Amino acid sequence: MDIQALQNRMSRLIDSNKPLPEHTDYSILNYHIRLLEHLSMVENSSMTIYDTFQKRYVFVRSRFRELIDYDEKAAAEQGYAFFFRLMHPDDIAFVLDTTIRALEHITGLPPEERKDYKTVFEFRLRDRDGKYIRFIQQVVNLELDLAGNMWLILILMDVNPNQQGGKQMLRSTVNMKTGRVIPFTEEKEEKQSQLTKREIEILGLIAKGMASKEIADQLFLSVNTVNNHRQNIIEKMDVSNTSEALTYAMRIGII
Repeated sequence: MDIQALQNRMSRLIDSNKPLPEHTDYSILNYHIRLLEHLSMVENSSMTIYDTFQKRYVFVRSRFRELIDYDEKAAAEQGYAFFFRLMHPDDIAFVLDTTIRALEHITGLPPEERKDYKTVFEFRLRDRDGKYIRFIQQVVNLELDLAGNMWLILILMDVNPNQQGGKQMLRSTVNMKTGRVIPFTEEKEEKQSQLTKREIEILGLIAKGMASKEIADQLFLSVNTVNNHRQNIIEKMDVSNTSEALTYAMRIGII
């Protein structure tokens, strides 16, 4: 995907939902900043607020200064361009595409539902030694303007506890009230088209905690055949093991 084209598309989406100055009350921002300043003292997450009206980060608190070359002032001034310089080149288009799809989903909702969802996705940032560290980011609408447009966006970033994750970066949108996971449709369709009906069935049984012998007995297959299916699933889903395949399949809604 063309990165510049994705950046332009994301900017147009943000501009089309830009809040009006008369519809914003910056005392609300000050309230959130005071709260996050207190939380940042005890939380391990990096916390950021992005103001879509000013098009800049208005609050940045990092827990990763010693891990990555994280300059809070530079991050606040340069916005996402600062992070793209630290990001693995293969992940930039993925992050932009994820952001665009999340924006399209949120702006397609009624205003009263736009604060109910968060988008969760992975990417890699370069540490001070030149090694790439896997992070998880959560993005949620913190405040809308009086007309229901996106205004303040809260961004939480954490080091992924699983640094041995597969090549496939995970992403999803979650309804925070119901817990329902909304997969990115094209990923679900792509993986479903790659997996056979039998492989999806076996994935579902693995998700129930069944071992290969139990699956073989239930489906009247040999254990060797079940294990071959498991290996095919791992290869087709571009992950490292069955556990990652399950996580990915549940995240995108296959099982």
